[in-house]
Amino acid sequence: MGVTSTASRKLSNNLSRHNRRRAMSIELPEATAWLENLHLRMETAVKNRRVHYEVHATYAQPCFQSGDVAWVVSYPFDAYRRFRKQLLRKLQPGHTCLAECKWLHSVVKKHFPKHQFLAANASRIVEARRESLSRILKILQNALINRGNQSCNVLVNDVCYDFAAFIFGNHSRLPDVSLASTSSPQRNSFDSICNSITSCGLESKTKGNCGGSMPTVDALCECNSDHGLCRCRA
Repeated sequence: MGVTSTASRKLSNNLSRHNRRRAMSIELPEATAWLENLHLRMETAVKNRRVHYEVHATYAQPCFQSGDVAWVVSYPFDAYRRFRKQLLRKLQPGHTCLAECKWLHSVVKKHFPKHQFLAANASRIVEARRESLSRILKILQNALINRGNQSCNVLVNDVCYDFAAFIFGNHSRLPDVSLASTSSPQRNSFDSICNSITSCGLESKTKGNCGGSMPTVDALCECNSDHGLCRCRA
């Protein structure tokens, strides 16, 4: 007796739900797990008559109860163009995988904001760039924490490493990014990654202090000058 189309659809739906549940149950490797607790937003600022696109990053660590760790990295548009070239080299077709690398390569190549020689500082162009850059960073982040992509070493290792280096900026001594995750009991506490991505000169802040005049780092954070670590109060 053959399987009816209705039964076939039900079977397909059941398998899809099973695969989705199975994918969600897969634990992320330490190289990418920390990205689930990372929140990114982008703002713009003018420095020396040049528009900079600032990544405001906040890392929320469950076991770090005294507050989140926040930092800001500021880049001119040319730095994002260089980052784009880096990503395209890593994601270029040639390696075989079941992840979204081919699609990511297409997104980065086709949807990255274009270089504008005229009126590059015009408010309309600046805002359009900010939105596009913010969208691409979030797409990359979502791809890196997608359980279905974890089998690709190029994405999980190479692309994730470049993404972390860009997000940390000059505030990082470029550690092994797996130190950012504390999912493994063999790892040290969250201090390990804080030592690498924060410093007393870092523009740190906590949630709920975004409006009005920004308190100083000293008012919000207790800094250890020996380790370059700032613990920010909630």
